Amino acid sequence: MGKYADNCVTMFLKPENSSLINKSSVFMFGQEFFQAATNWVESWIVTGEITLMEGTPEGAEKIIHIGPDGHKGGPYPKRRLNADETFFFFGADPTDMNCLGGHVEFHLGEGEEKQIFEFDEPRAIYIPRGVRYGPIFFTGVYRNILVFQVLSLPSRADSETINDFDYITARKI
Repeated sequence: MGKYADNCVTMFLKPENSSLINKSSVFMFGQEFFQAATNWVESWIVTGEITLMEGTPEGAEKIIHIGPDGHKGGPYPKRRLNADETFFFFGADPTDMNCLGGHVEFHLGEGEEKQIFEFDEPRAIYIPRGVRYGPIFFTGVYRNILVFQVLSLPSRADSETINDFDYITARKI
């Protein structure tokens, strides 16, 4: 074995909730899986129309998911108090790298500072620490869309994520 033998790491594959359609399971990589990691990364594929971080309808029971690192999350907008984050959206057509494969609507911020980004070509969205983001709507999906989330810290736990568990669904696809 060579000096870098431990640098090829099997990523953790978090199974997706079986009731959620049009989204793959999520590959996760960070310090929990490789001590020298410098970022937490999640990657997944959107295969059809879906809404993410949509909240729950008024009066409905809250949905809480527990991640492999003990993180409590769910389908809610969130903010990272200690980490910047970047989302990368791109398509899977090697003959046309500018083809996203559908339409994305991404909500960043809240109140008067809220910005809604809509795009149908590959994009990266930078989220400064402390800024809420979500929901995300994927519509008109005709080809797989690949999504990568990269935190500026090696551990999701270190990012101090706060979910907006009180967010009421505005609309859902």
